[in-house]
Amino acid sequence: MSVFIGFLYVVEVVTCLLLAMAVMLQKPKEGGLGGAIGGGMGEAVFGADAGNVLIKTTVVLGAVFLLNTLVLARLTSTVHSKSIMAAEGDAAPMAEEAPALPMMPSAE
Repeated sequence: MSVFIGFLYVVEVVTCLLLAMAVMLQKPKEGGLGGAIGGGMGEAVFGADAGNVLIKTTVVLGAVFLLNTLVLARLTSTVHSKSIMAAEGDAAPMAEEAPALPMMPSAE
């Protein structure tokens, strides 16, 4: 089970990096980082419909990231399902009460 969780962590990191790259390559209306990194290179690589390809890639990677995160959360929460307090056993013994002191007579 831990090998599968490790594999999912690797998928999580790779998906996160690819998602960040896909978001940064998108060309916003103001120009932004997509124009600074590739300029016209994005259209040469991805074609005239580069925006559509990057949007679809972002949606798919976002869905993979979300589902992978949910699966990892579920698997790691069931692996460590024992409570920390359950491992401690019985409760600590109660401290004994100190004996009551006799009352001192008041000096009047």
